[in-house]
Amino acid sequence: MKKRETPFSLGPRLRQCAAFVRPGSRLADIGTDHGYLPVWLTRRGICPHAIAADINPGPLSRARETAEQYRATDFVELRLSDGLAALTPGETDDIVLAGMGGELISSILDRAKWVQDEGLRLILQPMSHPEKLRAYLYEHGFTLLAEEAVLDSGRLYTVMLAAYTGRPFSPSLDEIYLGRLGESASPHTPAYLRRQAQLLEKKTAGLSPQQAKEIRRVAQMLADQAGKGPAPTKGGSL
Repeated sequence: MKKRETPFSLGPRLRQCAAFVRPGSRLADIGTDHGYLPVWLTRRGICPHAIAADINPGPLSRARETAEQYRATDFVELRLSDGLAALTPGETDDIVLAGMGGELISSILDRAKWVQDEGLRLILQPMSHPEKLRAYLYEHGFTLLAEEAVLDSGRLYTVMLAAYTGRPFSPSLDEIYLGRLGESASPHTPAYLRRQAQLLEKKTAGLSPQQAKEIRRVAQMLADQAGKGPAPTKGGSL
């Protein structure tokens, strides 16, 4: 059977990641798995070159098969890498870390201080604990430029676009849990916020009355925001 030469379609989660990638940027996709994102972006001419990196040989083998099937081997470079360890400063412009927990994403960024570069853009898609990832970003001098909710295979996710400013601060609970979703135009944002509010309500067990009250306040804030349209854009620019 002849191999297909035209690119495939991305699912909603990776499609939103791709939407945040800047045209003409050199991409690094960390935890690439099948290599769908770097192959899709290079075959469409959005990125001239991409690094597909993974910590395990198995996913890299699958990524190689994808690159070969869609004739992207001249554009996609495969690297065995623990996070960003196999990358060097200056060889990439946009970095995607998708499909892993928010704490793991934070750890990967923390072990690669060179990402604290105002010229880089980070596209981050946490599978869990998005609030911990936002807290890390704010506390280490990053800002969220945009954030969108997506529905993929029946599950709700958030995708973040971040950049380094060198201006760290201690975020409020509202900022940690809402991020930039108050400005999102995604039709899935209200459902995502309601889901986050429900998860927060479950966290009140075992807390002091004052702590439980504050958590409930944030949960109510998320639920209220879910019923509103996008808030006016404020901050988050470079």
